[in-house]
Amino acid sequence: DLWQNPDKMKVAEVQIAYDARDVAVSGDGKYVVGGGYWPPHFVIADAETMEPLKVVSARGVNVDGEYVNESRVAAIYDTPLQSSWLVSMKELGQMWQVDYSDIDNLKITKMDTSKFLHDGFYDPTGRYFQIAANASNQMVVVDTETQKLEARIDTDKLPHPGPGANWNDPQCGPVGGTTHLGVGKVTVWGNDPAGHKDQAWKICYEVETDGPGVFIRTHPKSKYVWADQTKHPEPEVQQSVQVIDKESREIVKTIRLTEKPGYAAVHMEFNNDGSEVWVSVWNRKDSKEPNGEIIIYDANTLDEKARVKGLFAPTGKFNVHNRINHVT
Repeated sequence: DLWQNPDKMKVAEVQIAYDARDVAVSGDGKYVVGGGYWPPHFVIADAETMEPLKVVSARGVNVDGEYVNESRVAAIYDTPLQSSWLVSMKELGQMWQVDYSDIDNLKITKMDTSKFLHDGFYDPTGRYFQIAANASNQMVVVDTETQKLEARIDTDKLPHPGPGANWNDPQCGPVGGTTHLGVGKVTVWGNDPAGHKDQAWKICYEVETDGPGVFIRTHPKSKYVWADQTKHPEPEVQQSVQVIDKESREIVKTIRLTEKPGYAAVHMEFNNDGSEVWVSVWNRKDSKEPNGEIIIYDANTLDEKARVKGLFAPTGKFNVHNRINHVT
């Protein structure tokens, strides 16, 4: 309970796995679901008491027709337009849409897609979910209305959008984008089948960056897209983020956040109104000390505004308004 003092904040607790990656709350606020890497299952619990209500195994027949006894559960998202969750199954190569309107008679639709599903984001309408299939070098799109595979988009090596980015391109219309773990590149595709059918789920353009990254972010009120380069081995690159202009499609600025040995820049998050961008800096060699920082930039001028110091390996930052409303 965030309204309480720190010593009274924890009101309920449940362990759903030994190694877990994601949780989601149902749209009505009644349930919380968490997915396990080990054991490979997902657990549905009462959102107030944390009492486990359902445990669902992640085993099954994968997209290659082979039986998989242990499939890790990765990204889990509530669907904005239905009473359901999307649960991604890595080794199965499947997206499961779990209808929570009747917990006692759980309905699960299993969509064959590609391996290994990891993390993704919705299109601006909230109907389509775009998720990276790392091992297949693809972005996969599922339709939460029809509960079917919509498209596979071939990308470069190991796409990884994290929470992703949507924006409007002057030529292709609404688009989505991803960074890649295996190459310095941002890939951009059309994601408006209703208004721009000819561009939908096709690569619109690509931008070569200085190094492979983990996250890409933007905001509807920003004219820029930000991409990190955390996976590059050279300090100068992994300590820098690059800013892409939405109109020109070009990198307009490279910002080096630190020059400290062993440190890297990772993950950007906009504030509610899109006026600021928060970027993490952490020590890859010694993350057990409070030596990390969050650096805040003016989203328009790209100038540094402030630093929050004394943090333990800060990585993901989550603006509550933006995440609730799927602002990417």
